[in-house]
Amino acid sequence: MGATMIIRIGLLLLYLKYTDAIQVTHVSECGKTRSCWLLPNGCTNATDCSVMITWKHIGRALQVEMEADLDVQANGAWIALGISKDDLMGNDTVLECHFPRKGKGSVHLSHNLKTSNRLLPEATEMLLKDSYTELRDGRALCGAEWMLDVTVLDANEKKLMQRISSGKYHLMFAFGNLDADSEKKPHELAGEGAPWRSNDQVRFCNRCPAEILDE
Repeated sequence: MGATMIIRIGLLLLYLKYTDAIQVTHVSECGKTRSCWLLPNGCTNATDCSVMITWKHIGRALQVEMEADLDVQANGAWIALGISKDDLMGNDTVLECHFPRKGKGSVHLSHNLKTSNRLLPEATEMLLKDSYTELRDGRALCGAEWMLDVTVLDANEKKLMQRISSGKYHLMFAFGNLDADSEKKPHELAGEGAPWRSNDQVRFCNRCPAEILDE
């Protein structure tokens, strides 16, 4: 086998490894090794799910991955997972992904107030590792490993982070557009652009069993 063929095979294997690494639709693992929230209820994979969110523990981190149908408008778009003690906006911890039309996408932690949202730059920098974003065939994909130890944060941001390793939480999924400065525009409050909310609560503790959450 020639050197050129060996190089081609090596590049192919690297491509396949990279492609596998960015897949977030591990639906065959739902309820087994990872927990999932698939929307709408009853969908099973990317062909019939509008939104797929999965999470599992990797060491001291929670690996969270999202995939959703997303119509990226002129300036870009965003998707977000809200984690809330109730099913209403306010005092929520949020993992959000930005997909600007130009430039590189990004993953952030933020805090929901009742009618607005505040980015948490220190929490994003210190708690999120190996984050990624991708747009593929009308689908938005993103994820990160989320370190759950908030004690490393400054007091101003620490008080805005839910300690999700304990307690039960409702989930919310929202999406919207970015403005010309790549800042989030508010999501819609009604209709097809309104957030999804889970009826059931979920736990994120390290030894909690994997589950499939209902809308």
